[in-house]
Amino acid sequence: MMNILLISSNRLKHPWPVIPFGLCSVAAALEAAGHDVVFLDLCFSKDPDREVRLAISNFKPGLVGVGIRNIDNAAGYNAVFFLDQIKAEVINPLKSTFEGPIVIGGAAVGISGSEMLHFFDLPLAVLGDGEQSIVDLSARLEDNRPLNGLGGLIRRENGMIVEENPPLPVIDLNALPSIEFDRYLDIRRYRKYNSPLQIQTKRGCALRCVYCTYNRLEGRVYRFKDPLRVANEVETLVNKTGIRYIEFTDSTFNIPLAHAKAVLRAIAGKGLKLRCRALGLNPAAVDEELVMLMQRVGFQDVDLGAESGCNETLLSLGKNFRKEDVLKAGKLLNQAKIPISWYLLLGAPGETEDTLNETLETIGKAASPWDLVVIGVGIRVYKGAPLDKIWQPTNRQKISDNFLRPVHFEPKALDIETIKRITKSAFHRYPNFLMFDENSQYPEVVLKAVSAVLKRFFPQQPIWRVYIFVRKILKAVGVD
Repeated sequence: MMNILLISSNRLKHPWPVIPFGLCSVAAALEAAGHDVVFLDLCFSKDPDREVRLAISNFKPGLVGVGIRNIDNAAGYNAVFFLDQIKAEVINPLKSTFEGPIVIGGAAVGISGSEMLHFFDLPLAVLGDGEQSIVDLSARLEDNRPLNGLGGLIRRENGMIVEENPPLPVIDLNALPSIEFDRYLDIRRYRKYNSPLQIQTKRGCALRCVYCTYNRLEGRVYRFKDPLRVANEVETLVNKTGIRYIEFTDSTFNIPLAHAKAVLRAIAGKGLKLRCRALGLNPAAVDEELVMLMQRVGFQDVDLGAESGCNETLLSLGKNFRKEDVLKAGKLLNQAKIPISWYLLLGAPGETEDTLNETLETIGKAASPWDLVVIGVGIRVYKGAPLDKIWQPTNRQKISDNFLRPVHFEPKALDIETIKRITKSAFHRYPNFLMFDENSQYPEVVLKAVSAVLKRFFPQQPIWRVYIFVRKILKAVGVD
């Protein structure tokens, strides 16, 4: 069996440090296969270069895996590219210290694996689910067998991609070993920021949103975890870590609706006192029963993927819902007093001043004054998303890295600067509007202080309500 070092490269802490769920799942799979695993989490590191070198020197691994969560911050306008920092702080020190095989994986690699191998000058990458692929890779390396044909593996030799195999999905998610976050991470550090525990109830996405890459990452066929298994995992993790803040990280938590309801019923049966949130609630599948179950389980924060308040724009984005669905979902959640972060994407194919103004007016009125409206100006184009196929041919000639570095889509009828100007005007009217490319970054010391205050005095309130509160005060005294 091998000594395997896994490095979590993510160092972003906004709005809180994200527990590296995916790499922890890979670590659990490798340990279940009999390997000796050391997990190096660089999220809180003050000297990543030194920690990487020490880990190599002390552990002497036979294989190193690097998890890369994001290529950038996904802002279409003024996007922040993360890979330069990862290359300088993690990849370069690793290459200068370790002569064995290095493999990269994670959500970012699933989008642009080949391009990232070129960027980092590395030989191996894993696409999609990593658990089975990394176990198979380890076995072949240990036995000195050829790597060709290994599911999910991209190989680069002499500066050329020689093989890119399709992902190797885990068909039965219930067969995966349970994750013990505290085995790999210093959970106390995440608790200081009030970071939620990440829970996944399924993989895959059958939707066809034009900007999204989840289909490439996880496939179009849903693979479900048994609802009782999910509930048992939540109960175990809460008891072990003391964290009762749970975040469901499915691409879209409430589709299929029946599975989401079954998961919530199973968790409710545990009688746990939780504070829950969900990424990507789809407005097409929000009904009274779902909202009632969310209340029962303890939902106190949800991201609603509204994207637009105009039917024409929703159609151009490939959405499976319409404006009336957005309004109904918001109304039901507001009636249940579940705080909402409304997410908007401005600059879709076919966007005009009329469609843009309709969206801003519709959501500005529909959202509670204490709901957050997160606005993305310009849509980031990623390799393999449907949007890259309708990218203007004249602009495509300027792309030499297949969309690895941030590029935003620009509709024909409306340039990004005009979208920015109109959105800025709405931002000044509504204190609960947040422009993602401008207003979403705060110093680390502020995040820690706000998290501590909320945890102590307002434990049921989402962190972003502090932003709205501050903006209301500033607006009242004439400062914005």
